[in-house]
Amino acid sequence: MKIVHVATHYWPVIGGLENVVKCLAEGMARLGHEVHVITSVYGAEDRPREEEINSVYIHRVKAIKLRYPDLTIPREIPKEILKQADIVHVHSHNSFFNIRIAEKAKYYGAKVAVHFMAVDALSTHPDPLKRILGSQYQKVLTCKALRLADLKLVKSLRDQEVLNEKYNINTVYIPDGIDEEYLRKPKDPDKFRRKYHIKEDEQVFLYIGRLHPAKGPQILVKAIPFLRQSLENFRVVLIGPGSREWLIKMARKLGVEQYVLLTGPVEEELKISAIDASTCVVVPSLYDYVEVFSLVTSEAWARGKLVVASAVGELPYRIKHGVNGLLVSPNNSKALAEALILATKHKFRIIKPLFTWQQIAEKLCVIYRNILE
Repeated sequence: MKIVHVATHYWPVIGGLENVVKCLAEGMARLGHEVHVITSVYGAEDRPREEEINSVYIHRVKAIKLRYPDLTIPREIPKEILKQADIVHVHSHNSFFNIRIAEKAKYYGAKVAVHFMAVDALSTHPDPLKRILGSQYQKVLTCKALRLADLKLVKSLRDQEVLNEKYNINTVYIPDGIDEEYLRKPKDPDKFRRKYHIKEDEQVFLYIGRLHPAKGPQILVKAIPFLRQSLENFRVVLIGPGSREWLIKMARKLGVEQYVLLTGPVEEELKISAIDASTCVVVPSLYDYVEVFSLVTSEAWARGKLVVASAVGELPYRIKHGVNGLLVSPNNSKALAEALILATKHKFRIIKPLFTWQQIAEKLCVIYRNILE
């Protein structure tokens, strides 16, 4: 098959969705398919417009980027790629860039698969302007994507429920995978502890993700004064891209700077060691839109670790409270601290309904063939 993936951003842009598209594209190329990715030039201005990486052909098109990534508008369409495609897989229906490419793909006769993500989730956004205008924008693109899609995919049980109940649409559930390394690599907590001088008796509360307010790292930092009332030896570790200064200033203002470790992005092997060294992995996101699946939750479970998370987006659908994780109300540092203290005292049963990226790529290719036939 000739498979085309469409995403607003692609490697070297670092992010959850960018990683998903890369893993799927390369997995399908390993299966012997001709795989292309159509993306914008943003975040990869120093890369060639056309290049092949790991047997995947990448096409970066000129675009106009407005304030938000989802408002990126393509200024050119790679028509020949779309004309020859068997199937065009669009990752996120919320992106104007993606929907515009999907419209052209449909026009040229390709089958279109759409991964619906965070359906109507902006209706719960804390910012009134984004909640009102954003939710209207979402609804327009949702209806347009539903008309275009020959294959309607979700990675979230929440999205599946919303599309079924509000739009009377049946979808195919395809979760994100994880790298095989998370399942087969021997545990090695000492590597991370040695590198950052964390003592063996120190509890580690680990955050992995973008250092963006929507993802809630500040809620974890604000939980430290509450943690200090019950715990003595612990460290809050934050791993991921983004500005660190605002969190450092916050920790300094709270007088808890000595408890906070901000590493920035780390290589995968060190990240796995950090999970191994942790007491639990913390996902303190603030609202539905930013948690479509939570890959870090899967990675934590693959290493046998508990997840403490805000009850937003897909998280309450995946986490069984008191079994494989603990759920707390979002934007509540005291409740988060109480859950983290509980995590240090009790054993939990970690359920692992996990798939590798290669397994997910194989499953998708079977579904593609069914649609084509």
